[in-house]
Amino acid sequence: MFDFLNSGSLEPLIIEGYDSISRSGSALATFKAFINPDEITINYQVLADRRTKPGGNSSEGQFIGTPPLDLTLKFFIDGTNTAGKPLTKSDGSPATVAEKIQEFYRAVGYSGTTHRTNYVRIKWGRLALMRFDPDVFDGNLKSAQIQYKLFKSDGTPLRAIINATFTEAISEEAAEARDSNSSPDLTHVRRVKEGDTLPGLTREIYGDYRYYLEVARVNNLNNFRDLQPGQNIIFPPLAMDAKSKKQGS
Repeated sequence: MFDFLNSGSLEPLIIEGYDSISRSGSALATFKAFINPDEITINYQVLADRRTKPGGNSSEGQFIGTPPLDLTLKFFIDGTNTAGKPLTKSDGSPATVAEKIQEFYRAVGYSGTTHRTNYVRIKWGRLALMRFDPDVFDGNLKSAQIQYKLFKSDGTPLRAIINATFTEAISEEAAEARDSNSSPDLTHVRRVKEGDTLPGLTREIYGDYRYYLEVARVNNLNNFRDLQPGQNIIFPPLAMDAKSKKQGS
């Protein structure tokens, strides 16, 4: 779990709702956090085939893939002004707790244009997501729980806590672009960091360290062990004959 402290220097977390998974154009509705969440939970899973071979009692755990991320946020909504600032809507106008919850629902719930909940985009500069864009989370609402904490004598809510979980949802085009970024059939450029080795980088790109001599030749490296931090290394697409050669070795 990633735990972030509130800070006056941080921009508020924003949730935008769209009727299309492409999330193009203007958002249908926007929810801006009154106080940035003090808890953000990112659920990241790895799927592997754990079945054992006939007669065996252990498994290597063949990698299958990674399912969509789940992101859980905990929002505090205070209409008493004890936090030192008034409760406002996303446009800056005054808001009640009930209006702020309605704003949240308009961003994440049904838009009226489709028979499904909105596609949301969650933006906050300090998100640390294990995906290709670490500052943006694209998904759908999975569940939401609203807990009212304080009321006026007439029953009007004064404080509430929203616990909401979102599941990652991106377009096929975005998924293909993300997957292609790690494809061994595309050209890659890596900037060398302290401790990097050419065989290690080669394995990261191609899934097999044994291509490092071909990479050294392409980059005119006379000594593949002498990599310098800050140096750029080109990893070209693998030729089919090179793949076949390595697979047959």
